[in-house]
Amino acid sequence: MNRWILDVGNTRAKWACFSAQAGVGGAPLFGVETAPAKDPSHAAAWLDKVAAKDVIMVTGSGDLDPWAAAFPQAWVLRPGDPIPLNTKVREQQTLGLDRVANVLAVLNGGIPNLDPQGSWMVVDAGTCVTVDVVHQGLHLGGTISPGIRMRLRSMSEGTARLPLPNLDTTTPSLNQPAAIGTCTEEALLAGACGGLSAELVGKWESLRQEVPNLGVVLTGGDVSHLELRDIRPKFADAHLTLKGYHALFTHAHPHP
Repeated sequence: MNRWILDVGNTRAKWACFSAQAGVGGAPLFGVETAPAKDPSHAAAWLDKVAAKDVIMVTGSGDLDPWAAAFPQAWVLRPGDPIPLNTKVREQQTLGLDRVANVLAVLNGGIPNLDPQGSWMVVDAGTCVTVDVVHQGLHLGGTISPGIRMRLRSMSEGTARLPLPNLDTTTPSLNQPAAIGTCTEEALLAGACGGLSAELVGKWESLRQEVPNLGVVLTGGDVSHLELRDIRPKFADAHLTLKGYHALFTHAHPHP
């Protein structure tokens, strides 16, 4: 039996399959498939891959209703539902499920060679950039700030002449987050990517004063545009959020 997880984000929906016998550290069995978050028409093709004894979870930080309707047999985990997380956040029902998943993946051994009981700053660089701090098994809280694309779009939409660079098709000469720009497009990219990198490095250095031996865990589609060379120790896992959802799934359905 396999567990299928649909992670509906603000921009993309991700469809992944995990073995029910695998631990949280196990990677998806197959390649993760994606679709626009607002296009649940992909559900029909994805459902064809689900065996009779398999189970499905629909969850995420985006609009779940269209996808839940497309997967009527699925268990739907919504924001505000009970979560098995030891956290200092005052209103746990407001905590984003993607942030919960990232933290649980770290605390449940989702990354090989990482000490789950250590101190970690978990960074998810997506539409927004979330930072969550865990220390000795306790989630201390975190921050939310605009992602790189949101920063670029706000500069383009908020001015008369600034263009909107395409972050996905930048040439190697433009993909230099810490560099200054020698043209408008380069300057925008250096400001957005380099500014976010400096923000994260500064936050890590500040938090280390209160949380000694703080390491960083990175995930999210825009991690490759960040320049965090001076941070140690540092781990990256593209499937961190999905692994965390698998941990939540396992908690709710412990027996295959």
